[in-house]
Amino acid sequence: MYLNFNFLTRYTQVLLKGAALTVIISVLSLILGFILGLVMALLRRSKYRFLRNFAGAWVEFLRNTPFLVQLFFLYFGLPELGINTDPIVTSILALGINTSAPNCEVIRSGLMAVKKGYYETSYALGYSPFQTFYYFVLPISLRIAFKPLTSNFINLVLTSSVAFSVTVNELMGVSKTIAAQTSRPFEVYIFIMFAYCVFTFILSFVSKAIDRKISITL
Repeated sequence: MYLNFNFLTRYTQVLLKGAALTVIISVLSLILGFILGLVMALLRRSKYRFLRNFAGAWVEFLRNTPFLVQLFFLYFGLPELGINTDPIVTSILALGINTSAPNCEVIRSGLMAVKKGYYETSYALGYSPFQTFYYFVLPISLRIAFKPLTSNFINLVLTSSVAFSVTVNELMGVSKTIAAQTSRPFEVYIFIMFAYCVFTFILSFVSKAIDRKISITL
């Protein structure tokens, strides 16, 4: 057996389209997962026990069930309820919901890391509780949580490869098709592993540079 990657040049456009779809799915899932994670983090710090328990159950359920099962539940389960969904939309929804659990814990840790003195100083300056949270606590906590949130995003990008199982032609789905058409799966999947590795390395490099700029010492 010998390796030959030259045939992949015939599929450049297809691979680029798959990579672009991977980026779109990842970015939209990131936004959804961040918003849900922030909401759940706030609920976990609520003074109401019911809200704390709901958010805690949300996080534990998502962390203790396989993502593929969650994806299949939405893809095959929602139509049974009369809700017809597009594979791409379903993948974004499933990824966003799934990543909200680790995001919740990271953001909650950032909120807990903000010292009590910041609250007291803000109140002394005449800021309301909402203004204190919006202008002081939230920005500080997100700067603290930025690095682990980036790790979650990188994991989200890698997890997005599972979307091919619901007929989404992202990078992994396109690669599976190419491997079947060419009967050269070894070269195809080596190339895809390298592509994911390069992409996540770039994300990691950029995130470290940003983290150095916004790092904060409490």
